[in-house]
Amino acid sequence: MQHSTQGIVLTTTRYKDNAYIVNIFTRDFGKVSYAVYNPQSKRAKIKLQHLQPMSIVDIEVTHRENKDIQQLSEAKLHPLSYQLYDHPGKISICFFLAEIIQRSIETTNVDVDLYQFITHSLETLVQSKEIQAFPLAFLLDFSKYIGIYPYDEVENEVIKLLSNEDKELFSRLLQQHQGLTLGERRRSMQLIIDYYKHYLPGMGEIKSLSVLTELFSA
Repeated sequence: MQHSTQGIVLTTTRYKDNAYIVNIFTRDFGKVSYAVYNPQSKRAKIKLQHLQPMSIVDIEVTHRENKDIQQLSEAKLHPLSYQLYDHPGKISICFFLAEIIQRSIETTNVDVDLYQFITHSLETLVQSKEIQAFPLAFLLDFSKYIGIYPYDEVENEVIKLLSNEDKELFSRLLQQHQGLTLGERRRSMQLIIDYYKHYLPGMGEIKSLSVLTELFSA
């Protein structure tokens, strides 16, 4: 059955010479894998360059029950996404966010509140001039939507095992993530990533983290 919806691109992977599998977190169906054919063709309704991580796309899709890979027939890039990809720092953040989201949410779980949070976050990123604190702020807020936010930091099983210095930094991070030194920001990012890995053991290594860290070390 054909549907019109909107989605956020997470990953695009070559499947065959003329085909790709695109993972999209959609507003109406949750995270779905779609097949895309000939996106590099001049006549293609779906352009490969429109399927970059965290691009917001208005899409036409076919959904059939009991199929792991659905069909994507049309994708139009939302105007907001053009602004995300005109800044190298924001591009790096997009790759990082896409990797975190891809590994954190389950397929086909519809969550409109989470979808709206992510799109609003992208709007904030577009408008931001100081973006160094954005990834930390996103990770903390995102953890609320996926059910792992440390509301009771004193009794939290992860925070309790930290050194006193890291406990103090984590506490500062939960209260306000602005005003951190470069060293504190680096350490905070590692603390949050380790925190995610504890609750999401399948997360594995975040490959985009090193690029993000390098960029914001300048």
